[in-house]
Amino acid sequence: MAWPATTAFSVTRCTATKTYGTIQRMDADPGARSRPDRSYPPAAAVLHSRAGSPPRCGTLEDFLTPADIVAVPEMADTDWDALRRGAGRWLAWRFCTLRNLVVHRGRFADDAMGFAWGGIYRTLLVSSIVTTSYRNEGHFRSGERIRGTADFFSGGFVLPKSQAEFRELVQLVNLRHRVAGVVQSAGADDVRVAAAYEAEYAYVATAFIESIRRGLDLCGLPPGSRRGREIAAQVCTILYQIAGCIGLSRMPRDLAAHERFRDAFDRHLRERPPSARVRRMAQEIAYRIVPFTAHMADESVRRHVDRHIDPDTREFLFPGGEIASELEFHRAQWKGRDTIAAIERRSRNRQTIWRRPDVAALHDAYRAALPAGIDDRLIGAILLHALDTGRESPRPLERRTIDLAAGQSLIRQGESVGEMYVLLSATAPLVVLLAQHAHGEPRQVATLAAPTVLGEIGMWRGQPAVATVLSRVPNRLDVIVIDQERFQSLKQESGFRAATAAEVQRRLALNSSLVGTLLDDTAVRTGDARLASIAQLFRYLTGDSHVPLDAIIGLPEDATPAECVEALRTQVDEAIAAGGLPPDLERYLGKVVATIG
Repeated sequence: MAWPATTAFSVTRCTATKTYGTIQRMDADPGARSRPDRSYPPAAAVLHSRAGSPPRCGTLEDFLTPADIVAVPEMADTDWDALRRGAGRWLAWRFCTLRNLVVHRGRFADDAMGFAWGGIYRTLLVSSIVTTSYRNEGHFRSGERIRGTADFFSGGFVLPKSQAEFRELVQLVNLRHRVAGVVQSAGADDVRVAAAYEAEYAYVATAFIESIRRGLDLCGLPPGSRRGREIAAQVCTILYQIAGCIGLSRMPRDLAAHERFRDAFDRHLRERPPSARVRRMAQEIAYRIVPFTAHMADESVRRHVDRHIDPDTREFLFPGGEIASELEFHRAQWKGRDTIAAIERRSRNRQTIWRRPDVAALHDAYRAALPAGIDDRLIGAILLHALDTGRESPRPLERRTIDLAAGQSLIRQGESVGEMYVLLSATAPLVVLLAQHAHGEPRQVATLAAPTVLGEIGMWRGQPAVATVLSRVPNRLDVIVIDQERFQSLKQESGFRAATAAEVQRRLALNSSLVGTLLDDTAVRTGDARLASIAQLFRYLTGDSHVPLDAIIGLPEDATPAECVEALRTQVDEAIAAGGLPPDLERYLGKVVATIG
């Protein structure tokens, strides 16, 4: 997709949201970032309602009857190849119009590509997809992310499923989504979409399908015609199959069910539009990727927006039809045309990095974590960073053997942590000891087995270690070492930050859903708008992409995730100083804020 990444913290939690607020134009108040609003309006003005609408869990059952839902079928390579080739021929024929032959100088498939990209923009009406992307800072690395999306979907249409390059594309997308928390590991490199995101995940395929159908309509093939429905059914099978490669396990049973799902989800979007803050995020993402998609569609930015993006989405992302002149300049900076040969070449280049000994060792550890009952997201985040930076930073990560005597510490409480370790193997378990006071007797709080990550919290905070990690017996460790220089680069990766936050919560034995509910209840009871703001920031930063972001105070609408972290820290400090918090909530918030960045 690749669905822009996030951290899902409570995949079974139902949400009921109601949005407030007015839309802020992208160019409004350019000085707002330097003048954050520190006033706190009445809580009633910002707390989102829990009443008036039924809760939803984000599954297909929220939009379809069980009879309309089927498992994504397994397709043999021969059947898959016949389907995609047949559909490809029909699509090429229908997009081979006089207009496209003239405008695109014979490359009529570029128009089809433009409508496919229109589906991506349609997904920016889905709040969870937008916050997913923005929190993981896809808006800063938009070129890389959108090219990856292009490679995956283009490869899905033209490459056999068994081809090594397509398998590598799937493997990379699944790793990104797992680190993000949108999907859950299902063995080896397989994933399954988290329940809370199933409907949104399916809607990505739906948006692609409907945008292509819109293009066919403009090229003279009405969607309701017999041939139009035949091609649409084939496109449905292809797109839901592609989504099935990256975690979608269920789909609408046929074209009619697909249309019912489309209508129900579009109705949901109209009834629960994104908040002003989320809309601002969506607009920024759209502005960053539209030069690339216009280049791929062989159109000017304005013609691309007008032709390939449906009217509702166009007005949402480009209100009033305003197209900044610099977007056309950025479009001109993209050189060359992507071909299947280029997609295959990029995949082969990445395969070389996958085979690098340090990256291969990380990959083995990532795959071994799930059967061992260990959260694999943090190891996955380090692996993903190594892959993303492999061409720019060819120096391998250091692999080291460490021999510990009985009772010898690898990390000692109260001492600075200068390295982070990915523990690949050990001849005996390690233990974690914690002393509550400077001269207190340490007690064992955990036992660690490989694979796991050690020292990331101390490195992240730049503070002395909060616990001791040692071996009670002679022990030989095989580790990947992340030194200070590499860690500073890794620390900039939002996927690593999100995975670290999730690991902190796990180690503190916090239940994110419980803390969020406690925050909500306390905000309602006290009428404190600051607590409502903290509740939304907390849910957002710990991975809830369904939070409406309509109660946040003290931040501009284009605030970065790093600014959100700082706002959370500041507002929690203010709330604790003001007093009146339940003791459990005060203690939990203090621990979480101290460790998330």
